[in-house]
Amino acid sequence: MVSEQSLLQAIRKKELEMNVQIEQARSDAAAMIEEARKEAEAIIERCIGEGEKEGRSYYEREVEVINKEIADIGDWRREEELAIRKRYEKNVPKAVDTIIEHVGAGL
Repeated sequence: MVSEQSLLQAIRKKELEMNVQIEQARSDAAAMIEEARKEAEAIIERCIGEGEKEGRSYYEREVEVINKEIADIGDWRREEELAIRKRYEKNVPKAVDTIIEHVGAGL
């Protein structure tokens, strides 16, 4: 009976040791999970910040391109206007004379 009791005590002692090891493993796992969560959160925050920065940069580059296109269109429009004026301005004196002639003839 003594041998049986000491065997049960040894089993119980081993069981308690295993429970301590299991709890330690659980604690370690929880700490590792928490650390991984914090690292993942930091990575996400950094990526969001970098994404916003890159988004602003892209937006500014595109606005510059659009503003350049607007300026180019304005320059082209002014050049076209000058070309049209130059081409037809020489006809203004003749048109004025013709209008005066017709208006004067009607009086």
